[in-house]
Amino acid sequence: MTTAIPRGARSAHVYERLRDLIVRGRLAPGGRVVEQEVAERMGVGRTPVREALQLLVKEGLLVASEGGRRQLTVAPLRADDAAELFGLLGDLEAAAVRGLPALTPPARTALAAGAHAASQAFAHLVRTAPVDLEAAFVARKAFHASITDPLAGPRLAWLLSLVRPQVDRYEWLYGALLQDALALAAAEHEAVVRALAAGDASGAEAAVRASWKNAGARVGGVIDRIGERGAG
Repeated sequence: MTTAIPRGARSAHVYERLRDLIVRGRLAPGGRVVEQEVAERMGVGRTPVREALQLLVKEGLLVASEGGRRQLTVAPLRADDAAELFGLLGDLEAAAVRGLPALTPPARTALAAGAHAASQAFAHLVRTAPVDLEAAFVARKAFHASITDPLAGPRLAWLLSLVRPQVDRYEWLYGALLQDALALAAAEHEAVVRALAAGDASGAEAAVRASWKNAGARVGGVIDRIGERGAG
């Protein structure tokens, strides 16, 4: 058993590692996840692994089979789930944007400037051939975080932390087939930035919702073409 990770931090460590493996597709949709194998792989006991797995089941990244001998599998990627998750994330980010008028003018200016810089960083990446998908994925997350981090209260931030990894999984695993649409995503980011710079909360809210709705539709189109993953 590892001594490098403090005992009280082992469950969180396993959870974060497993979540990243699931989001990046290194644990494939539909693949089995066995408690003992995870414990051996990560060099920890079964108790922190069990705690991490239970949390991932609650968050919807793992699915537990019914019956006496419970088996865990990585949640499949389905078109109906994608539509729901992308729409939900749009609603949550729009709820955060509704807090824009409560900021002081300097804070609103700083938020718009941060979002603009993040949007430009993403746009630069997607204009550069060949596209570095890893960097583009990180930059897209950073853009949305630049908006919601200053605006979301603790409860909303918690909800966002639950939904974002599930959306990230779809964008990561289908992203290679969506390279031609990255310029559309960059234009959608700019629409959000323009509304933020104008102090237009309702416009920014609508632009954020549209961005995620469109992203969900693009992912849904790919799933329609190549099929769902891990659905059995």
